[in-house]
Amino acid sequence: MRKLFQLIYQYRAFFIFLLLEVVSGWLVVNHNDYISASYFNSSSAIAGNVYENKQAVKDYFQLAKVNKNLAQENELLRNRLAGDSITIDSTSIEIPFELAGQYEFITGKVVNNSVHRFRNYFTLDKGSEDGIEEGMGVINPNGVVGKIKSVSSNFSTAYSALHSNLLISVLIDETETLCTANWSGEDPTEISLKYVPRHIKVQEGMEVITSGYDAIFPQGVKLGTVKSVKIDEEATFYNIEVALSADFFSLDYVYIIGNKLKQEKDSLEQELQSEYER
Repeated sequence: MRKLFQLIYQYRAFFIFLLLEVVSGWLVVNHNDYISASYFNSSSAIAGNVYENKQAVKDYFQLAKVNKNLAQENELLRNRLAGDSITIDSTSIEIPFELAGQYEFITGKVVNNSVHRFRNYFTLDKGSEDGIEEGMGVINPNGVVGKIKSVSSNFSTAYSALHSNLLISVLIDETETLCTANWSGEDPTEISLKYVPRHIKVQEGMEVITSGYDAIFPQGVKLGTVKSVKIDEEATFYNIEVALSADFFSLDYVYIIGNKLKQEKDSLEQELQSEYER
């Protein structure tokens, strides 16, 4: 043991240098979007295989729960198919048939997930060979989960809704108020609503759903339920916290959403923006 300490002391400069290199690399990857994207693209295939094997062990002990969830969802889908809409969510959120043709849903499995960081990600076992592209939305049977960030051939990484940089366009369902959801980085079971003006009557228990305006999520997918409503005396907007409907501590199977008309919509809006800037 004494020789070990002598060795560490003798080469202390090298070990300090190595530590600083690791810290510097971590800071660069986490705070530079371009380098971060490159890192996730290059490492997702290798990490994905590791996470997939690790998840396989966990799955063995969760088969009963997963089978129960799948059976309940299949029963719900069968019961709804004969109705006026397609239900993709056990909380009675429906996508009308006219929108169902615009969106396609690819089932994926979460093989790695984080919830305790300021910027959280998760990894899926589907990649470009399965039709996954950057920018696609991700939901599960309970609601909004995230947005695809980087894609390799067989895996993809996604911004979690618990990511401080992810903005989600939503509506307060009862008042049809357009606003933005953004995680504050604190409680993994809650998300904040921004830009809700004080003249709107907002109450606890109101549902918050996706607006459909960002062309990532269809309109009507549940984000959560208003948990608390506060406002400062001189403030213009409310401070609203929403209880998330998706449980980010137990993500398993999800739906990756592809909008067939997103490129057309984005192209038209970019053309209008370019004309406005002239």
